[in-house]
Amino acid sequence: MYTPHTGKFFNRVLLVIAFFTALFTTVHATNINLALGKSATQSSIYNTTLYHASQAVNGNTQGIWYNNSITHTQKEQGAWWQVDLGSEKNIHQIIIHNRTDCCADRLSNYQVSISNKVDFSTHTYQQDFHGVPNPKKTIKLSTQGKRGRYVKIQLLDNNYLSLAEVQVMGVDLLRFSEVDFSSAYNDFGGNNNAFNGFNSGAFAAIKGNGSIIAWGDSKHGGTGAPAGSDYTKIYSNKHAFAALKANGSIAAWGNSNLGGAGAPTDSGYTKIYSTDAAFAALKTDGSITAWGDSNSGGASAPTDSGYTKIYSNRYAFSALKADGSITAWAGWGGLGLGGIAPTDDSGYTKIYSTDAAFAALKTDGVITAWGHSDFGGAGAPIDGGYIKIYSTGYAFAALKADGSITAWGDSNWGGTGAPTGGDYIKVHSAWCAFAALKADGSIAAWGHSMYGGAGAPTDSGYTKIYSNALAFTALKADGSITAWGGSIYGGSGEPTDSGYIKIYSTDSAFAALKADGSITAWGDSKYGGTGAPIDNGYIKIYSTKYAFVALKADGSITAWGRSGKGGTTPTISN
Repeated sequence: MYTPHTGKFFNRVLLVIAFFTALFTTVHATNINLALGKSATQSSIYNTTLYHASQAVNGNTQGIWYNNSITHTQKEQGAWWQVDLGSEKNIHQIIIHNRTDCCADRLSNYQVSISNKVDFSTHTYQQDFHGVPNPKKTIKLSTQGKRGRYVKIQLLDNNYLSLAEVQVMGVDLLRFSEVDFSSAYNDFGGNNNAFNGFNSGAFAAIKGNGSIIAWGDSKHGGTGAPAGSDYTKIYSNKHAFAALKANGSIAAWGNSNLGGAGAPTDSGYTKIYSTDAAFAALKTDGSITAWGDSNSGGASAPTDSGYTKIYSNRYAFSALKADGSITAWAGWGGLGLGGIAPTDDSGYTKIYSTDAAFAALKTDGVITAWGHSDFGGAGAPIDGGYIKIYSTGYAFAALKADGSITAWGDSNWGGTGAPTGGDYIKVHSAWCAFAALKADGSIAAWGHSMYGGAGAPTDSGYTKIYSNALAFTALKADGSITAWGGSIYGGSGEPTDSGYIKIYSTDSAFAALKADGSITAWGDSKYGGTGAPIDNGYIKIYSTKYAFVALKADGSITAWGRSGKGGTTPTISN
């Protein structure tokens, strides 16, 4: 059984002393027609049985009316056609094939857009064209391409829209697990607030054909990924993965005792959540199936339905219904272990967590906490007006609308020492310290003084704070970086130049990305602090606890960090 004190700080930071040499290689992908056979729609249909939107994604570039090889709308203002690529892709070219029998000039005044929104309320690319594709128009996008799920062609005048074929050439980027180490720490206000635990030692990603590739530690799912295709999302806990198919069926792999086996055999699931060592899957009817370590939530899930969302800490789950009532199960935070039982009233809108406690927020900003008292299960504020809660491993910090902060939990981990006054707009957390950002870009930190709770910069103008387990980094508008916290874990050694746009993390290292796609890493070499690629063109970075993998716009990847934990790039067939 896992215990919350097993992972205490000093044991974990001194655990690894072995010599490590970073390894990295690069694997490339090739352009394909991303639109072929995908779902297409248009503003109207000229004939109910012929000339449908799908005719432009069937692989036939003949633009001949009598061969039924074109699309055709009614004559109307702003007639449009669009294709859903299924998920976000990296698009390098759009090739528009016009009809060739007659009427080519109808397509002479049009707009092409790329978006991740089906209604195109925002777009990543949009351009007007005033000329006839004869017989085709090739639109070459920037070197790094444009990312989006939907492509639209729309007339700028009143006319019929006919298309022979639309080829969207690009890369079907690898889709990694929904939560990785870096996103857990930086996107959810505390890594325990993420709906999945990050996988400690392996990567898994979905390829363009819906099949899965995994690499890294076999004990964490680096081998044994399911065969077949049609997978749409990958979820993780610390020791295993669970992949969801389009029909809502699930395949799990990794440590068989900790979630890598025992997944449900039926279908209809919509999302998967996890603790450190168990999974819980939610169905469309709000029923829940759990598997994995029984002491971490793999057993005793509620048998009723109507749940809308599941939350977790390291050892327990809490599920929320539409009326705001909560059902919790498993270890600390699930059964009241540690002295504080789960709440039994309703009206809650969201739940947050430390390693072994929960804190639930109501619409009026009132907070109820439960779980292990040493981890914030006791001592929550009794007033209301709070709008969001953040957490370290052992403490909570709640933010009010006026920008004031109240903290509770272990005093050494941020449960005391929160700044007074207001005007704070966001709180960030490492494993044992908090850092709060003000509207003017100044920062206040508290918690463990050696690992981010002290030493924050005294100037202002910072726009974003990032963290790993043991240090913080802050980014200014000019892309310059200031780091503090555990010096060998990324709290010092940050780059001195500027132009960085985002920072990613492993447990004890950082990797900063520039606008040109170049990367600088620093921190513990055993966690990816050295060995970053020296070329550029990267667009995103993912991480396990010990390794990074960087993704390029052309679909190629480069990994570095501990080789047995995902730091060696796999061989990937296109």
